[in-house]
Amino acid sequence: MTRFSEMETFVLVAETGSFTDAAKELHLTPSAVSKLISRLEDRLGVRLLQRTTRQVRMTVEGRTYYDQARGILAELDAVEASVGGAEAEPRGLLRVTLAHGFGMTQIVPLLPEFLARHPKVEVQLDFADHVVDLIAEGHDIGIRTGPLHDETLMARKLGSHRRIICAAPAYLQRHGMPQTPADLAHHNCLLFDGPAGLNNWPFRLPDGRIERVAVHGNFRTNNGDAIFRLLMEGVGLCYAADFGVTRQLRAGSLVPVLTAHAADVSWAIHAVYPARKHLAAKVRVFVDYLAEKFSPRPPWEM
Repeated sequence: MTRFSEMETFVLVAETGSFTDAAKELHLTPSAVSKLISRLEDRLGVRLLQRTTRQVRMTVEGRTYYDQARGILAELDAVEASVGGAEAEPRGLLRVTLAHGFGMTQIVPLLPEFLARHPKVEVQLDFADHVVDLIAEGHDIGIRTGPLHDETLMARKLGSHRRIICAAPAYLQRHGMPQTPADLAHHNCLLFDGPAGLNNWPFRLPDGRIERVAVHGNFRTNNGDAIFRLLMEGVGLCYAADFGVTRQLRAGSLVPVLTAHAADVSWAIHAVYPARKHLAAKVRVFVDYLAEKFSPRPPWEM
């Protein structure tokens, strides 16, 4: 067995969290896999995995080795594909991080077709309503809305979305419809504990300039689903993403507010991934698939 075999074995164990599962994929016995990992650790002089009777977890040194090893294996796949005159078949575990609301409403419905097209790709969705460090946490792709701040990542724009100030009819019956942005001072607004811009709502002035109004309310969270639940219950007004409320607006279970003052501000949607000379086939086909499904218009506008 070569150093490459040791590296490939370690990556499989790290991704599956199991010597047995890695052994099945490699057509080896679990004891053979364990010996390969032990030999790798002995050669490097560090412990890469913490083993218990229930789970296998990477150490800090193991995470560092894993991040580098995945890149090397992806490079090797690309080299072999180019020499062979055809691209490598997409395969392996694809870890994607994304916000829960956007992921559940827009990405999950697209997965059955993608998995049917690429049966050897295993998609793992990790939901988080905060920006995740892709490299540190071992993700292949991040789906992000709004401004990008990490210039070390490659990014492909999938589309854009807008935000709409809206409320449930029950809330408006109790508190009335605001007529001007200044009226928001007398209304309860649901606050997102994240980017400041989400709590400074933009409005178009008569001269064309955009004014942002800082809103206030008695509920704040970092979870979009919680805000949506309280919005539907009539607790307050919300500056909601169009992809999350389009269906409710059409059905009348939500009502747009201050539309005469709306600022046409769009938020970009990107797929981001670590920069590498050769992009793994599983990453490329997933990003291409999303771009296909979001063009010429995103799903919620269809």
